[in-house]
Amino acid sequence: MRFENASFLGRRAMLAAGLSAMGGASAADAPAPAPAPAVGRIDGEPPSVGDLRAMALANYGHFSTMRIRRRSVQGLDFQLARLDRSTRLLFGSELEGERVRRLVREAVPDDDRTWLVRINVFPRVAGFADLTKPMPAGVFVTQSPLAAEAPPPRAVRSVQHERVLPEVKHVGTFGLFHHRKLAQAAGFDDALFLDARRSISEGSTWNVGFYDGRRVVLPTAPALPGGAIHLLRLGMRSHGIPFVERDIRIDEIKDFELAFWTNVPDTVRPLRRIDATEFSVSHPLHERLKACYESNAWTAL
Repeated sequence: MRFENASFLGRRAMLAAGLSAMGGASAADAPAPAPAPAVGRIDGEPPSVGDLRAMALANYGHFSTMRIRRRSVQGLDFQLARLDRSTRLLFGSELEGERVRRLVREAVPDDDRTWLVRINVFPRVAGFADLTKPMPAGVFVTQSPLAAEAPPPRAVRSVQHERVLPEVKHVGTFGLFHHRKLAQAAGFDDALFLDARRSISEGSTWNVGFYDGRRVVLPTAPALPGGAIHLLRLGMRSHGIPFVERDIRIDEIKDFELAFWTNVPDTVRPLRRIDATEFSVSHPLHERLKACYESNAWTAL
């Protein structure tokens, strides 16, 4: 991504005016400057070059994603607790929920659009010589309008891959996107991860579930406890949809009627195929699961 600051844009405008004065290209002929991208804010302030450099060079931190409407969030308590828990684990310091609420509230317009907000938490330290000392946490908030178009059902390829600290939504995403790339090169949409015992854990950036004709089945291999699967569990309980959590081996998938994936931007969506096994994408349970998810209350920031 290219960042253009005001001084750069000003110099470009001066250059265009100079060319016009010399009888060359006019300012009107010069291409209009592109709008500066929304860089986001760190602890409520525009990020400095040093802040961005530190995050780019030291890939140590964690993040969370929120879907926001009218400055309200589904599953807010879960999100805030996970952010604080991960901050304590990685940095030895706390991240107060009220601080996060204030920073997100300030970043998102109070309008009718649905916003996708990413909260990156990183250590505000000069170096990493001694990681045993508590490190103060910086909070980098970025936001963008959420696309209205729902993604189509996905075909995914299984692959053995286990994330470091799977319980943390950390910024070490190389393996996730590398395996997604390899899956796409093989004609799939994404990758589904297996542990060393070939038990299903999670997708690249999503959790997964199945339906055996009687109940929903969720895998128990180590995986990120995502905000979306948390909301789905709550919705299924309140709507009386039975579910169980157990170990699921990849060779069991042929016994399921449908499969689905969940994440915060896309809520609950069908999987149409895992490897060579096809699943129903028109089963009525898909709509019921989505209704379960959407039934969760929105909490004001």
